[in-house]
Amino acid sequence: MSLPERGSREALGVVVVGAGDMGARHARGWTEAGARVVAVADPDLARARAVAAEFGALALADPAPAWERADVDVASVCTPTFLHARFVVAALEAGKHVLCEKPVSLRLSEAEAMRRAAEASGRVLRIGFMRRFDPATGQILAFGEAVGRPVLAQATLSAGVRPKRLMHDAAANGGPIIDMCCHLFDQWEAFFGEPPSVVRAFGYTFGEGKPELAGIRDKAVDSAHITLRYPGGGVGHIQVSWGLPAGVPASEQHTYMGPGGLIAVQWPQQVSLLRSDGAVRWEAPPGDPWREEIRHFDRALRGLPHAPLATVEDGIGALRTSLAALTSIAEDRDVAPSEVRAEVSAEVRGDPTPRGGGAV
Repeated sequence: MSLPERGSREALGVVVVGAGDMGARHARGWTEAGARVVAVADPDLARARAVAAEFGALALADPAPAWERADVDVASVCTPTFLHARFVVAALEAGKHVLCEKPVSLRLSEAEAMRRAAEASGRVLRIGFMRRFDPATGQILAFGEAVGRPVLAQATLSAGVRPKRLMHDAAANGGPIIDMCCHLFDQWEAFFGEPPSVVRAFGYTFGEGKPELAGIRDKAVDSAHITLRYPGGGVGHIQVSWGLPAGVPASEQHTYMGPGGLIAVQWPQQVSLLRSDGAVRWEAPPGDPWREEIRHFDRALRGLPHAPLATVEDGIGALRTSLAALTSIAEDRDVAPSEVRAEVSAEVRGDPTPRGGGAV
């Protein structure tokens, strides 16, 4: 639904909820898209003021007063994940459109409440899978036809203990299976053309005992091996860790093997297609996928042509796969995402030893 009360040339009014790095990024993205940042809200009012000052916006400790303003059309929710549902539902009930950062939520029940609120309000809710706007994603999909089917996909994502400590908190951001792998689950659904039918995972908490994380009581599973089986015969493997020693730089590599060749990815800089007739190497152009995502959301709300953004259903699909992986770790078994129920949450505890035995 576009904004009938706004003309295609009139700037939208935006409230950014959360004044961390992501909130500042969203504020810049909205400004570059031609929107007006009306307010920046964060319980750390000093931090809200620092971001708001850059854009001539109002600083708030809580976004509630902004929901009453007629010049506010959109909420950009950039809080820790456990707060997404609270602010998304409030904004929708106030008649605002919402762009919510990924992942959609920690709990399926909260994500479904967000969906119901969007349906009841008639407003637009989109989830920030910005990798859909990263040129590397499009190039992987473009090369995908050349490798044929079935495909064996593999991705390794590694990093030292995250500077944002809440990313290791099971009750706050849920760890990498929730917070990071959701990108791959979304990308691979597009690549394979369908969601996985079965998930098998083995999990570890490498961060246990690390002094940097001593203040986190409920540490999330921070390292895992995840196998995804797709109905069409494809298989994906993910190795992920955020529990390496602090200072180890983040890196990500993918491979996609099929009867027709191999795609090798150094994310997001380079994508190569290797076949019998030689190699084709693609280098990423400069760009900012967050900015592109926001630009297309702005265009969508003003009734202009735009690329599709991730829906709340897409966010729920990725969350189901994340929760299936966490359930597989906890219960040492294969799990179908379709069997994940609303009461299952990301607060499946990790421990420093591997869980799950037997062959993958």
